[in-house]
Amino acid sequence: MKQIKNNILLALLVTFSSVLFSQQRGNNQNSSQQQGQGSQMEQPKVNPQNMARIIMYDYEAVIKKLKIKEAPLKTIVMQAIYKHNNKINEIKTFNYETFDDVSTFLAKKRNEATLNRDFSTIKESQMQASEMLAPIREKILLQKNTLNTTFEKELSKKQYKTWLKYQEAELKKLSPKAPQNQQNQSGRGQQSQRGRGQQQGMGNGGY
Repeated sequence: MKQIKNNILLALLVTFSSVLFSQQRGNNQNSSQQQGQGSQMEQPKVNPQNMARIIMYDYEAVIKKLKIKEAPLKTIVMQAIYKHNNKINEIKTFNYETFDDVSTFLAKKRNEATLNRDFSTIKESQMQASEMLAPIREKILLQKNTLNTTFEKELSKKQYKTWLKYQEAELKKLSPKAPQNQQNQSGRGQQSQRGRGQQQGMGNGGY
């Protein structure tokens, strides 16, 4: 009977964790779509939840990445990720008004910059938005540290090192990427500067 209860509990944890991760993946997809739509503009769009470093994990992907074979350790990892995802989801829910305020603020500043054709204020507005999100980011960092503490205790040194690299890679995905046309312009600008430098060098050599 005890084994049956454990199996039922495990199944419930798996289902709920999968739902939470699906929500996170949906948010990231929406963010990617927004970034793609904004690629024609001078600056990439920013997702407030990404700015707060919000991330939830797929426990199956983690177990596979860490190459965990032992059933007890799999359960520990799954439960730790379930608790982490649940806490992150609570933070998202309780702070949805702040995220809406930041989205509205950034959209307003972006529209102003577009109308004025002056994107020099975008960076300043993003810094202001970051300050608005600072209390949330602290809560997210606390959950990140809690999860890492559990993993550091339960995983081998090699597995924990792999986990940290995986975590860092996932966090990097939250950073907005500059539009392709802006990257190309930057590359052309650097080439142009190098070309002018070579010409100046040749000219100086003539004297």
